[in-house]
Amino acid sequence: MSVGLSHYSPYAGGGNLNGFGIDQGSSVSDLQKALEAGYQVTNQTGGSSLRVESLEGSLKVVTYSAHHIKFWKKIPKSPAYSTVEEYNQLIDYGSDAFAFVGEGELPPTQDTTYARRTSLVKFLGTTREVTHPMTVVHPAHGDVVALENQNGILWLLQRMENSLFKGDSSLAFDGEAEQWDGMDAMIDPTSFIDLEGQPMQEADIEEGANLLVEAFAYPTDLWLGTRVSSDLTKTFYPKERVQLPAPQNGMVGLSINSVMTQAGVMELNPNVFLKALPLPPSAATSPNAPAAITSVAGALDATGNGDFEKGAPAVDNEYAFAVTAANRFGESAPVITAANVAIAQANKVAGDEIDLTITNAAAIGAFPPEYFRVYRTGPLASGAPVPSDLSLFSLVLQFPTASQAGSGVTVATDVNFLLPFTEIAYMGEMTPSVLTFRQLLPMLRMDLAVLSPAFRWMILLYGTPILFAPRKWLRFINIGRLNR
Repeated sequence: MSVGLSHYSPYAGGGNLNGFGIDQGSSVSDLQKALEAGYQVTNQTGGSSLRVESLEGSLKVVTYSAHHIKFWKKIPKSPAYSTVEEYNQLIDYGSDAFAFVGEGELPPTQDTTYARRTSLVKFLGTTREVTHPMTVVHPAHGDVVALENQNGILWLLQRMENSLFKGDSSLAFDGEAEQWDGMDAMIDPTSFIDLEGQPMQEADIEEGANLLVEAFAYPTDLWLGTRVSSDLTKTFYPKERVQLPAPQNGMVGLSINSVMTQAGVMELNPNVFLKALPLPPSAATSPNAPAAITSVAGALDATGNGDFEKGAPAVDNEYAFAVTAANRFGESAPVITAANVAIAQANKVAGDEIDLTITNAAAIGAFPPEYFRVYRTGPLASGAPVPSDLSLFSLVLQFPTASQAGSGVTVATDVNFLLPFTEIAYMGEMTPSVLTFRQLLPMLRMDLAVLSPAFRWMILLYGTPILFAPRKWLRFINIGRLNR
């Protein structure tokens, strides 16, 4: 027979609970009238309204910090003196001619080749505001204006760090774009190594270094994502015969900070902002983003420029596309193709590409599209339904719109240059003679007029990155994940 609490209930003939200090149900209700601290943080009553809240004195940062801003810190900087920065390039010392001549013969004349280039200074900024009452209370984490000023600086630095890699001035519809060209746009378009979805290996770094040496560069740095860096480190695990250096204090593991190549020692720079090609947004990213497009349709084009054998099994398969309209404020909600684009294995072998026809919204509104961003799925099985899950799409292409008119049409081509969900890394010579950031104005704070009981100010920076020798850098594209 088991004994439970019911056997001690005064209503069950089990006697009273005097031994426990409780003898009647009314006593329990009396005890409940005592003040309790409780856990309420809203609508506090009783004892909880007297409880002093305990707030941690230090602010906990759960996002990026100044430690993560690496490329901006390392890029060589130089002053700019105009909004248009010009520079000369020495392209060639002379033609590839025979230098030997006969005795007493006049050598042929050779001319050096020069080129004048320009780079336009761009302007970055953010506005911050703190009300006057906020400055007179006792804040939890120190001076509110100083804190917000620091937050604004970090926000601007993160945008700058990302645009130093991904900026593209060619995305302007008409006229000059607000953004500068980042490494993706400045590096020579023929200077790349395609890993075709495979993880980066030590041999890839050696090959990249050799290509740069052949372009007369002395590669010093490799910028790569933290995931790519981790996968590269894992490839060295099977190569270890003896743990070197020997474990100290029980610590094991391997960290790779630099690589010795035939071109010299190259520093590895993992960057948290270098991630896999992004997914489409689920909704418009800004109230000033363009209206979503009306439709997008894809069709095969037998031109022989496509490379859809890359990253796909040797079978017939299909692709779905999602497209957003974008401007300098943000992106619209994505629109997915009504039907998948089927591409047979024979079409892949023939080098067929996919043409996309994008139709603008009928009502453009006050913020027209400047360019489009195209997201694509990986290869789908033949006859697969059109996916609606946006996590199955990844950015592969972006280009300026051909028309900003309502229902205007833009046609673009996908040749499968970039594979979805892959990453990009950058290798080159990081010296002032090859790469620099021209600053017309260092980052500063500019106060705005006080028109209300609030303090408003701007944080500004004017400048532009310049890659003097586009072939002295290269990109590793389509870097995949290590299957571990």
